Amino acid sequence: MDLDQQLKQLAIEAQQHPPQTPERQCALARLVDTIYRSKKLVRPYSGQFYGLYEDIYAEAQQQLFLYLCEDISRYNPELEVLQWANFLMRKRFFIEASRDFMPVAPKGMDRSQVKRITLDALDKQESLELRSQSNPSLSEEVIQCIRDDRDGLFKETHIRNKPAANFQHLALRFLGGYSWKEISDELGVKVVTLSSFYLRCLTKFAPKFKEYLTTHAN
Repeated sequence: MDLDQQLKQLAIEAQQHPPQTPERQCALARLVDTIYRSKKLVRPYSGQFYGLYEDIYAEAQQQLFLYLCEDISRYNPELEVLQWANFLMRKRFFIEASRDFMPVAPKGMDRSQVKRITLDALDKQESLELRSQSNPSLSEEVIQCIRDDRDGLFKETHIRNKPAANFQHLALRFLGGYSWKEISDELGVKVVTLSSFYLRCLTKFAPKFKEYLTTHAN
């Protein structure tokens, strides 16, 4: 089975299950992981945004994946999944992420100063409102599973030599409304490293989430 067929099968499988069910969330985790590992997601405006491109791209990619998980019902099976994802990445999510990192400077103000203010002091309330619209890709039950971490596995799974950058901490921070930039500043780890680690963990722990949801089903 080629990549396009595999992605389409996973997208359709996710659509066939009700939101927040273990089957849908597992299909979505596999879909996102397959897109991520394919390395075929478009990289818009490559060569621009010197020094910030990878952080912008990582943020855009994460928001795209959250959108795919939340709005998979919008996928039209007549299109290839990568075609749809690349369109969204190019026309929406990279542009939105770049505006967060590189806002337009008011007339007469140093652009670098505006950039510094934006990166260091983003309005948390606005960030929380935007994040709350895209976070339902993980159900409250899954978030509770991560929070409980009864066997300590989520906390033990961390970026090499960075025990503070563990999956439990990252997930609860990100799902609680913090941006990757804010988490990056807190932990001293690059945005792209944090977001890719988070995605790998979602896939790795998908069976555990499914087991938890099944055990706690009505």
